[in-house]
Amino acid sequence: MLNGSCTWTPDPNYQPPADDTVDQHTGEAGGWYQQTCPDGVIKNGKAATTVTTMVWLTSPPPAPALPTPAQLAAEALKKLQLPTPTIASSPRPGLPQMVHVPMWAYVPKSQFVPVSATASVPGESVTATATPVSTVWDFGDGSSATCAGPGTPFPTGGDPAASSPDCGHTYSRSSGSGTFTVRATITWAVTWAGAGQRGAFNGMLTTATEQVQVLQSQALVTGG
Repeated sequence: MLNGSCTWTPDPNYQPPADDTVDQHTGEAGGWYQQTCPDGVIKNGKAATTVTTMVWLTSPPPAPALPTPAQLAAEALKKLQLPTPTIASSPRPGLPQMVHVPMWAYVPKSQFVPVSATASVPGESVTATATPVSTVWDFGDGSSATCAGPGTPFPTGGDPAASSPDCGHTYSRSSGSGTFTVRATITWAVTWAGAGQRGAFNGMLTTATEQVQVLQSQALVTGG
């Protein structure tokens, strides 16, 4: 047994093997329990396997202590699966940007919504919720912008010379023979609530990158 962490499950249907001596517990108060204990083999600070045996107990074992709401919240936090941002822009990723032409940058609204996960034990549950609060854009040329939301898609039929109302950038120089690395980082506020309590965790971040080629437009000069 390791650190007194055995568990017991009642098994009223258990019958001792036929070749055992006469059941010495006949008429005795108590019952058979399936006892499960760590075997003492430690791996990464935890018991690697367990050993299960049948034992007779004259009184029920103590009920296992329920985890605290904060402990359940920590388990719910582990279950949170935040989406990796998808970088979108106008012109769309894969097409070159142009010097002095506004670029609109955004992530899909479907990725900028709260995400929740719940951890439960009988009679008690706690839910952790991550809520996106901002998107930080690094445009790779030394410029950055922080937006309070996912950004705004370029409207159909919009003016190509118009700047984004929130998450845009206009490159003043080309990327030469290479590309600029555009990075979008979403900051998430994480809270939890349940079992009559609530609290907060440190914020979480999700990040994505995209290689963007920026070209210098060439003016055509004619003379007569």
